[in-house]
Amino acid sequence: MTVSHSQGAEYPAVPAPRDPRANQRERTRLAIMAGARKLLDEGKIPSVADAAEVARVSRATAYRYFPTQSALIKEAVQTGLPTTWEPDKRHADLTAFADRIERAVAEMLTLAHDNEAVLRGVLLLSLQQWAAIQAGDKPEKEPIKRGSGRIPAIQAAIAPYRSTLSPPALRRLAIGLSLIVGAESLVVLRDIWDLEETEAKEVARWIARTLAQATASAIE
Repeated sequence: MTVSHSQGAEYPAVPAPRDPRANQRERTRLAIMAGARKLLDEGKIPSVADAAEVARVSRATAYRYFPTQSALIKEAVQTGLPTTWEPDKRHADLTAFADRIERAVAEMLTLAHDNEAVLRGVLLLSLQQWAAIQAGDKPEKEPIKRGSGRIPAIQAAIAPYRSTLSPPALRRLAIGLSLIVGAESLVVLRDIWDLEETEAKEVARWIARTLAQATASAIE
């Protein structure tokens, strides 16, 4: 028997069969990342093999998920940071500009301090890679790339002002703000100046406010 349907009739979607091994693969991937973060928290720079040992999986398995050390560390770091930064458009007027920028920097500094060991580990790895390149050694296929956390955060903070302030001014502000958040700020404020966390945050927030006020005042 032939059954005909009118043109445009809708049919319920047939769910795709789920791979029964998908959950296990995800658990394995997360375990390897957790192993890498554990080692970073201890001040160690984990190789893929090191993370595999902590996660109690074979090296071959770990390399299937993370073919390079950089790939492993990049994803391990990102698991501890926000995946998205949503611009808050409630205060887009310039009278609140400095407040907004200072508040955003304060949030980023809190994240930096909460993930200090991990961020310092990534900084160390990037410096090691730089030194190897300078020495003429062949770099990894995927060198570590930093800034994937702070740049989106800063861009989200200044987004509501793109129609008010000039692109060059906002770009210069973003570059300036990037100097006072992240591992580099920890090195300068905590290591070089030996500041406690509270004072380090106060100094960075003061710099952020000063830069924001200077940017807003430069409008012709």
